[in-house]
Amino acid sequence: MKRPWLWLACLLLGTVQASWAQTDATSAIAERSTPELLRIGALLYERRECFSSRYLFQQVLEREPGNLGALSGKGQALVCEGEFGEGISALEEVTAAAPERAEAFVELANAYLEQYESGPEIYKGRLQDALDALKEAETKGASSAAVSNLRGVVLYRQDKFVAARAALLKATEQEPEVADYHRNLGLVQLELGDTEAAVATLRRAVSLEPDSATARNQLGSAYLLLGRCEDAVFELEQATTLAPDQAAVNFNLGRARFECSEFEAARSSFEKVVALEPTAFAPAYTYLARLELEARNFDRAVTQAAKATLFLEDAEAYYWLGEAYRARGGTASDGLPDSDKAQKAFERALEFDATYAPAREALQTP
Repeated sequence: MKRPWLWLACLLLGTVQASWAQTDATSAIAERSTPELLRIGALLYERRECFSSRYLFQQVLEREPGNLGALSGKGQALVCEGEFGEGISALEEVTAAAPERAEAFVELANAYLEQYESGPEIYKGRLQDALDALKEAETKGASSAAVSNLRGVVLYRQDKFVAARAALLKATEQEPEVADYHRNLGLVQLELGDTEAAVATLRRAVSLEPDSATARNQLGSAYLLLGRCEDAVFELEQATTLAPDQAAVNFNLGRARFECSEFEAARSSFEKVVALEPTAFAPAYTYLARLELEARNFDRAVTQAAKATLFLEDAEAYYWLGEAYRARGGTASDGLPDSDKAQKAFERALEFDATYAPAREALQTP
């Protein structure tokens, strides 16, 4: 971790000397003009150096308490640090003091969205606050791809997919070279079931940003929905090269390999997933159980399926536990036959989803 004072001193003076401390940074700041400090603070914010950015904006405010640029920068830096209450209050103060500043309302809308994402159940109302702030920004002349994209993301979070698609299409038309706008549009198209369009959109995102593991992961997942497992494997292998320790990417790669009947490779992917995230991607245990069944390792299949039911309360997990018990077909040390345990697992599956046909058919099969 960088020491904030040393980092500031190095940035401001352009020299690295490990012995420098707080006094060096303070002295360097004092020698800089307000416009320079605002520029450097903005640069630090772009680099997500939140603490250092906030410190510089605070120094400007101590010089000029009414400097709205510094107050806005401080608010955004606080939000970046996760200090949403104080940060949003600062940004709201800017909009109250300068209601003609359209960009201040855009910054406030973004802060509302970030607070929502920190706790969706707690801060659900912030999505409407964000839309209200964007509407206010537009009444004051704000019209840009960034504004359209932000509106699209907020609407997406509200499950208003048709409206989100319209906003994001506008963003991609206004600035067609920004990969993030295409990625967001692709996700909305997937939600609307327009998978072919989503693939085209996400391919565009990958072409604009080929080193983005996120874009390739999304494209690979879209290919999976189309049943194009080989294309999915290709994109997801690229994604794991770029982000080898992201459990979500490895999980999707495992799914793609499984669909392509690359069972040993799929096993490797799912084993990595549960090593990285033992509980967050519990369906990986279900896939491992199915792989063990395919390999006729019935004891292991029961073990993996049982792990899945520890973390998942859904029909599929219990169905595959039932299948594992039925395939093993023995009697455990507790004296209960596997056939009885299989029946209980299938019944449990139907408790979670009474329409789950595989479990119902399994109960009807002798």
